[in-house]
Amino acid sequence: MKKINDFKILIAEDEAGIRRVYEKAFAQDGYEVVMATSGGEVMAELEEGHFDLLITDLKLEHTSALDVLPYIRKNHPELPIVVVSGHYAQLTNDFKNRGYNVKYFFNKPLGLNILRSAVRTILGIPEEPAPSVKLSLF
Repeated sequence: MKKINDFKILIAEDEAGIRRVYEKAFAQDGYEVVMATSGGEVMAELEEGHFDLLITDLKLEHTSALDVLPYIRKNHPELPIVVVSGHYAQLTNDFKNRGYNVKYFFNKPLGLNILRSAVRTILGIPEEPAPSVKLSLF
């Protein structure tokens, strides 16, 4: 079974603050993380290496994820994709109508723990049990 540090995630996000949060959180979790800000960077990174997951904002610099998903599906049909957006409410219907195989859709604002849980589910990593707490009476 693969461990967290065996997984490589490509994250595409145009907002610098969100990009930093995602990068720090997933790197601290142990994933290898590569960041991109535009559709062109996403396509270039996918051609240069293997990724286990793509997390992408719908709106990217100079383009939209809708513009690059046909390329990704043609060249990397097995790559799981998570789409996150603060700009578009009808993600599920639009992506299904276009025939895109996207694992999860999330609207911003999005709690980081929800995204982390979705990533673990997609990659087949069991949730870590909550630490046990011993209560003592004084």
